[in-house]
Amino acid sequence: MTTYEAFRESFSWDDVWESFDWDGPGRFNMAHETVCRHVGSGPAVYWEGADDERETLTYADLADRSARVANALESVGVERGEPVATLVPRIPELYPTFLGIWRRGAVYVPLFTAFGPNAIAVRAGDAGVKTVVTTTDYRRKIAAVEDEVGIETVIVVDRDGDGVDDADLAYDALLTNQTTTYETAETSADDLCTLEYTSGTTGPPKGCELTHRVLAALTPYLRCSMALNGDETVWGAADPGWMYGLLTAGIAPISAGVPNVLYEGEFDPADWYAVMERYSVTSLATSPTAYRGLMADDDAYESYDLALRKGNSAGEPLNPEVIRWFNEALGVTVHDHYGVTECGMVAGNHHACEMAVKPGSMGRPLPGFDVRVVNPKTGGEADAEEVGELAVARGEATYFAGYRNAPEKTAEAWVERDGDALFLTGDAARCDGDGSLWFVGRADDVIISSGYRIGPFEVESTLLEHEAVAEAAVVGVPDEKRGELVKAYVVATAGTDRDEDGLAASVREFVRARLAKHAYPRDVEFVDDLPKTSSGKIRRVELREREP
Repeated sequence: MTTYEAFRESFSWDDVWESFDWDGPGRFNMAHETVCRHVGSGPAVYWEGADDERETLTYADLADRSARVANALESVGVERGEPVATLVPRIPELYPTFLGIWRRGAVYVPLFTAFGPNAIAVRAGDAGVKTVVTTTDYRRKIAAVEDEVGIETVIVVDRDGDGVDDADLAYDALLTNQTTTYETAETSADDLCTLEYTSGTTGPPKGCELTHRVLAALTPYLRCSMALNGDETVWGAADPGWMYGLLTAGIAPISAGVPNVLYEGEFDPADWYAVMERYSVTSLATSPTAYRGLMADDDAYESYDLALRKGNSAGEPLNPEVIRWFNEALGVTVHDHYGVTECGMVAGNHHACEMAVKPGSMGRPLPGFDVRVVNPKTGGEADAEEVGELAVARGEATYFAGYRNAPEKTAEAWVERDGDALFLTGDAARCDGDGSLWFVGRADDVIISSGYRIGPFEVESTLLEHEAVAEAAVVGVPDEKRGELVKAYVVATAGTDRDEDGLAASVREFVRARLAKHAYPRDVEFVDDLPKTSSGKIRRVELREREP
């Protein structure tokens, strides 16, 4: 094991590009580099269903099935560069589907299965989605918005034998008629591959346009932060509807020849330990919320023979107590890592390096990345211990092509500093005298709950659709289990019977059904009015200050 300084000094982007099969930036495709070049290498995905169903997908399986998907998409008229969405849970069909989208040269739009019709309509409509792959269980959500959005083709996975409507295409039947060979589109590293929506505070979710270069940008994370090698099995336990579950801890390890676990079940400590034992998981990648959940079931781990060696955490700051517990109870080191959708993983406490790990710190910048804390007043780099905004300089790892249909938002995200283009992450941070970075909080009002980024604007917009809500403001409040909870301050409409328990329950369920299971306000407080600026903007900071 080398020092952090030596690892950073020896890093080369040329080495990264040479590690792939195709020619580098000019000819580069995520699907080819993930599965096609590894055919014959053995298991790629260990899938386990909620009802103990199990299936192992080899690299050859993924190559064959993704070829069928690419052929099927071409047969229904999907063109290169066209967005294709999935509303699919963690089932075996998921990986071949988005790999097939990339092989076709189309753009993948993941939709989180917890989303309600409103959230789906906003994202699919902004992306211009005409083709959706879903399942019989989630077909009704698409039905609620397909006319509004303009969806033309719906391909349905029928795992339960419920049958597929005549107006839809049955996934299995469509793929059965396709061949297992497909000439993967010769995209470049700067062609779009994925449209990932991220929540904001002052408007609807922003569609982050990600290019195929993202796979190269994640390579330093695999090598340095996760320190993956050939004898490992990774469980990227985050949901593949989000970047960390889909790309960072999902596809990226598979592209390095390391098999991944895809588990459909909900969180339960005993079930999670059983999965880790069954597949000899050596490296777990998930959110602090999940680590806290495992820790809370104190001695459950004692019943399992675990091969776990490393823990990787992202999505929100990691509690130092979690680090201590895993070290003492399991002999496992859990490291905190930091990233954003637009830049990937850019900092962390790295498993591959000898470095002083400071509990509570997000670590140090990854090799190949220029990460700075910027003074918001002067625009220059902040002094040691001075709180500023975390920024990432444009460079070889930059795969973010902009926000869909929002050039003004794209321009706002980048600033010029001393001749460099810097992406402003929106996170407040400080850098200590030893070069370690510390997360201070959001520079805006985005709520991070259980690792999910939740935009107040989207929740507030849904709240206002409730007949009893006249005004609403949403903030994040501290929560020991989830990091933050979504809390709504609500001004009820005139004449509403403020039976607060009943009305609060009605409001919570309304947002849960309309928007998403992870984004509804778990705490609803009724108020007579909301604090506002002279221009009428809600002062969320004042609402947050009311919380103990």
